[in-house]
Amino acid sequence: MKKTNAALEYRNTDQISVIKPADANSVLLKCFDELINSVKSFHENIVPSTHTYRKKSSCFSRALTIIYSLQSSIDFEKDLGVAKSLFQIYEYTRVALIEEFKSCKVGKSQNALIALIEIRDSWKLIK
Repeated sequence: MKKTNAALEYRNTDQISVIKPADANSVLLKCFDELINSVKSFHENIVPSTHTYRKKSSCFSRALTIIYSLQSSIDFEKDLGVAKSLFQIYEYTRVALIEEFKSCKVGKSQNALIALIEIRDSWKLIK
């Protein structure tokens, strides 16, 4: 009995669900919202202290994870120009965050944040 239930559960998890375009846009917007919030919180906690170190590290890790997810989801076959531009913005943000994590000073990631907000707002207009 237990083996049958396990086999059914495995079969259910083995199936890849297809995301509808409207749902994909919602997921993308959620990723951008989380990335923007993580970068802002990273900026707010950039100066090391006993109260900010954990928050800074958490926001930094979260932002890098989301950037990696966004970079991995780029479809280079659809529109190479747009895909390359998006990848470059994500990479610029990633490198800026790493530099700022070490230096404890906000710099290039502030410009990256502005670009990310603009991209997010553009995605929001697409229905």
